[in-house]
Amino acid sequence: MMPTTRMLGGLCCAAALLLFNACASMLNPGKGSVQVNSEPSGATVLINGAEVGLTPYTLSYVKDMGKEVTVEVRKEGYQPRTVAIRATESGGVLFADAMLLGIPYIFDGRSDALYKFAYTSVDVSLYKALPEDLQRVDLPVAPMENAIGGGRLGKVGSRTIDLSSKEAYDLKYPDMATASVIRGFQGSWLDARGVRLGTTKGDEQVQRAKFYLRPRVKGVRIDTKEKDHLANGSVEVDMEWVFHSAIRKDSVLFKVEQTTRHLVFGTSPRELITVGVEAAARRLLEDPTLNERLLAAYGAGLQMAKGTELNLPRPVPIAFNGRKEMLAALVKGVVTVETKNGHGSGFLVTNDGYILTNAHVVENDALVKVRFHQGFALDGQVVKVNRDFDVALIKTPGADLPSLAIGDDAGLMLGEEIFAIGTPLDEKLGQSVTRGIMSGRREIEGRSYLQTDVSINPGNSGGPLIDENGKVVGVATLKISAKGVEGIGFGVPISKALEMLNIRFAQ
Repeated sequence: MMPTTRMLGGLCCAAALLLFNACASMLNPGKGSVQVNSEPSGATVLINGAEVGLTPYTLSYVKDMGKEVTVEVRKEGYQPRTVAIRATESGGVLFADAMLLGIPYIFDGRSDALYKFAYTSVDVSLYKALPEDLQRVDLPVAPMENAIGGGRLGKVGSRTIDLSSKEAYDLKYPDMATASVIRGFQGSWLDARGVRLGTTKGDEQVQRAKFYLRPRVKGVRIDTKEKDHLANGSVEVDMEWVFHSAIRKDSVLFKVEQTTRHLVFGTSPRELITVGVEAAARRLLEDPTLNERLLAAYGAGLQMAKGTELNLPRPVPIAFNGRKEMLAALVKGVVTVETKNGHGSGFLVTNDGYILTNAHVVENDALVKVRFHQGFALDGQVVKVNRDFDVALIKTPGADLPSLAIGDDAGLMLGEEIFAIGTPLDEKLGQSVTRGIMSGRREIEGRSYLQTDVSINPGNSGGPLIDENGKVVGVATLKISAKGVEGIGFGVPISKALEMLNIRFAQ
């Protein structure tokens, strides 16, 4: 039986359709595929949650993947990265292929070749996973310094970038780039925050941390392609991380020189430099010695904040007979400290006029008025202050003054009775006595405190916390005040107060 004209036409159409589908991939190689690259390479690639291979990996699109494809890259010891790429219909390209071959064009919505990716590669940089057991460190970050002399910074597509380009805007306004540094530290053991040196708040934060970081960007090299106003490629940043002492003015503790290459994908050209700086900050955390060096700097700063050692004569404490007479006798060793802006409490630790109180009581005053229970007042000179632990030492003239005995705060037991003596609210209430118990030991912002339910009110600050034996075990410091909150007060352990003021008693 000879084939009819209709049969020949059908066979030709079928052959043309097969040829069309085959030629579409031949004439447009890579349109429906994308290469997944990672630094470092050899990372596992997951497509829509299913493991498919290792980088570099060529992903060929099939319609079952959906129009938005999730690409996840994982490697042991590194944090995973996930990006989404979108497949778009490319019927116009297939039509052009068919015309070149001189074959009929038949639209087949089921064909994988109908779709393409906008990009030929997906490039991602992986960050090393950070240890989870590192001690947290407070890090003030001063505004970043732009140390780039000038010249070409690289290319975005066909455009050359320099310091006058809009892509380099953040280098002209360091606060923007500093924010990128802080973002790079987020979620790590570094508690980073921006500070303004020379301001009261900024200087207080720096003094508390004992050091600060001033980042310096020394070079930028951009090498990216641009498509649909988005950049793909790499940004290389030269950074100098300069850590300064907060105790010794203008003293550099150490520097870290670093060059970081970061792969970018689908990034706004305007954000290339800030993304590069953020990546550099995150890479800095991978330095295995950084945590130890900063903790050592903090410890050294605490030691320096103590000042020189002060040797005091061991006091002859106030004498009393039994618990009944104890408090009536001890109030003689507690004083009211009057300053320019108010008052607080304090207590004698020597018979020749040395008085312990809070740093926030004396504030920045060099001289204060000290009022005694016996009715007389003396001028007091503020001789030492440690704001880290909120303690201060005052010296008044005199001899044979009534002094309190120093106790052992380490031996305090939960539930043990504690007394507070001070001048709450009004100076007319001087040497008021309240009673409570030892509620616990707490760490607040890395500092040790005794918790008690004894009543501590404004004006009580700096007064003594006294144990059942009539000895000082703490310095009343603060109380949590909030609606519905009662009986939560704190004191600096007396051993820590003496240590942080570097006080030693003669044997």
